[in-house]
Amino acid sequence: MKLDELYPFYLIFLEIRLEKNIINKGKYSLLRISESYFENFKKRWDTEEPFRDEIIEYNKSEIRDKKIDDIFDDFD
Repeated sequence: MKLDELYPFYLIFLEIRLEKNIINKGKYSLLRISESYFENFKKRWDTEEPFRDEIIEYNKSEIRDKKIDDIFDDFD
């Protein structure tokens, strides 16, 4: 499961749910290793374009924020 190319996006999906208080930290930890929940995610990824777009957009913003943080870390 962790070798699947969609697994990083699955983790992003779980992080979004955690940030929105849909799940708690304990459930987040369990869902990270849940194959059935991951399979449901993959089906949804393949069939729901808005769902896929939301996760991709969130990933872009996280990458952008990390790059900005890295730039400011260089000044310190």
